[in-house]
Amino acid sequence: MRNLLLSSFIAIFLTSCTLGHYGRLKKTDNDLPSSPASIFGDNFNSFLFKTNITVYGKDFSGLLVTKQMSPEDYRVIFTTELGMKLFDFEFKDTSFTLHYCVPQFNKPKLLKTIQEDIRILLMNDLKGKSFQKLADPKGSYTIYRKEEGSFSDYYFIETATKQLVKIEHSKKQLKKVIFALSNYQNNFPNNVMIKHYNIKLKIELNLLKK
Repeated sequence: MRNLLLSSFIAIFLTSCTLGHYGRLKKTDNDLPSSPASIFGDNFNSFLFKTNITVYGKDFSGLLVTKQMSPEDYRVIFTTELGMKLFDFEFKDTSFTLHYCVPQFNKPKLLKTIQEDIRILLMNDLKGKSFQKLADPKGSYTIYRKEEGSFSDYYFIETATKQLVKIEHSKKQLKKVIFALSNYQNNFPNNVMIKHYNIKLKIELNLLKK
């Protein structure tokens, strides 16, 4: 009897979490495009961010540059302010190449996590993907949902500004990572905060130059 009550409580709790956060979203047929547009655009030269990465209590500060080498080919390099390279990634179509990484980041789980964070932020692999277009009950956002296996990405477009203000990466309806984009100027967010819920990892990006 005790086990049955415990199982029932867990089931109700998980159901309420799902309904509370994503279950209230409803399909919409508003006039926005059928998929979200990348904040970096289809063609750009480079963006430079002042960056701080906090992982398990350790801070790494420096500069992160994103550069488009060719269509669908992006290079992302993180250095100290004195120019020492910390990691060097390349994203091309759906492939990933690690060109360099210091030992502090070159740990399989951490490396894969940061790689995935940057991939989601670049939004360079969304072409041809299928999205479900949703809206919240108050009509504050249009939300694009993309599913891959047990994972889902939710892109929140603010109704008033038509700007992408948040991305949520979830697994089985539970949030794992949130990307907060703010302080837009010339259609680009000057500030990006990436926060993880299951590990102690936070990435702060503040635009310096584009």
